[in-house]
Amino acid sequence: MSSFKFKVGEPRKVVLAFDSPKTGVNSYGAWYLYGIKSGINDDEDSFFATQTLNTMIQTLGAGEGDEITIEKCEEGEITFFKVNGLTLNEMNSGGSAEKIAEASPTSEVDKLKARIKELESLLSSYKDSKLTDADIPF
Repeated sequence: MSSFKFKVGEPRKVVLAFDSPKTGVNSYGAWYLYGIKSGINDDEDSFFATQTLNTMIQTLGAGEGDEITIEKCEEGEITFFKVNGLTLNEMNSGGSAEKIAEASPTSEVDKLKARIKELESLLSSYKDSKLTDADIPF
């Protein structure tokens, strides 16, 4: 297993492989190892998150199969992360519930459920139409 480090100013999309990270403590403190789904030829399949980054990912409710965008940022001597465009400060400020809801990832299953509802509605509208064979243009 090979992990990668985020580079300042380079947003990176990742698809989480599990609902929560592996955790532990070492001489540097707590660590959070996230598994990610990667391509066949990609040797990077994990990343270590800081406690703050872990909190941000968990706040968004991201889990297995969710795609999130993580960006490491720097302003002066301060380094911080954005997850799906939000900083920790934005997640904790006024109106944060709405911001978090907008930034929260939609899993593939949720996307498929929404598409199924859309198609069912479309099918229903066709069933309710009064088209006859005469309406077919050929």
